[in-house]
Amino acid sequence: MKKCKFCSQPAVILIPLNQMPLCKMHFISYIHDRVKKTINQYNLITSDDKVLVALSGGKDSQTLLTILHEIYNKDIQIEALYINVGVTPKNYSNDSYEVAKDLCEKLEIPLNMIDIKTELEFDIDTVHKLGLLQKGGKHRKKGGRFRGECSYCGLFKRYFINKFAVLNKFTKVATGHNLTDEATQLMGNFFNVDMELMSRAGPTTMTEVQGLITRIKPLYFIYEQEIVMYAYYAKIHHLSTECEYATDSPSGNIKKSMLKIEEFRRGTMFYMVKKFQERLKPTLFGTISEEKKAEKKCIICGMGTYMETCAFCRTKKRLQELILTNTKLRNVDD
Repeated sequence: MKKCKFCSQPAVILIPLNQMPLCKMHFISYIHDRVKKTINQYNLITSDDKVLVALSGGKDSQTLLTILHEIYNKDIQIEALYINVGVTPKNYSNDSYEVAKDLCEKLEIPLNMIDIKTELEFDIDTVHKLGLLQKGGKHRKKGGRFRGECSYCGLFKRYFINKFAVLNKFTKVATGHNLTDEATQLMGNFFNVDMELMSRAGPTTMTEVQGLITRIKPLYFIYEQEIVMYAYYAKIHHLSTECEYATDSPSGNIKKSMLKIEEFRRGTMFYMVKKFQERLKPTLFGTISEEKKAEKKCIICGMGTYMETCAFCRTKKRLQELILTNTKLRNVDD
């Protein structure tokens, strides 16, 4: 058994990037230091910030809130927001909320909640049923205009989190995206040759568009494996159940491929993301048209956007029309 690099205690983990052995105490301290370094290097949080943490009940966001509380305690304003997207299989959404609520009560951090069914009159369960109808039953075919549930869920979450942050005067929105997430997303955008999305990747999404709150990712350089181990050793309660609708997510297959590459080429994800930030992102951002950088407000909802009508309003309208025209919707089995 290996000994911790900094003491004589048995190591509980080998850090994926450099295979450094660490005991429980020094591993937790190591993760805190790396998150602090990311925050300081990219100026993610200042003493004047009011930070909204997007909380889902999963390991990433639960870990993020715990670490930010550990680092800042009462030095900055921190609140959490849970978006109930309405996933009933395995009681996913309700259980997620209970886990998020328990952590916020433990840390004495205010927890806010938005129910999208109240806001939209439909939820992700409805979207799932609609998808079955649009693509022909439970064995849905790929392609067509109807995207996967994860795509719609992500869009709704981003919109309502940003809207809540604007209305309540938050200056930053913190999300639990980790290094594995970011490497997967970067590779997916590369496959799609989506230069605009690649240009916006990074530990922070800065914007001068009024009504779009800056998003930050303090866990940007922390591997998912490290977060799993941190949550275990720091005893962070989180929901381990996966959303049933996420099984067909295209990014899942890309993630598996990235993990396989990491097995025989250690550090691939870290160096790919880091070098992209240093070398390619500045060049890519220069290719985005001034029109897409210009400040606009959605002509329907009034929120900040880069287009006349924001993606949320366009998608909401299309889904509402599809729901109205599908009289069989309520009869589709979950």
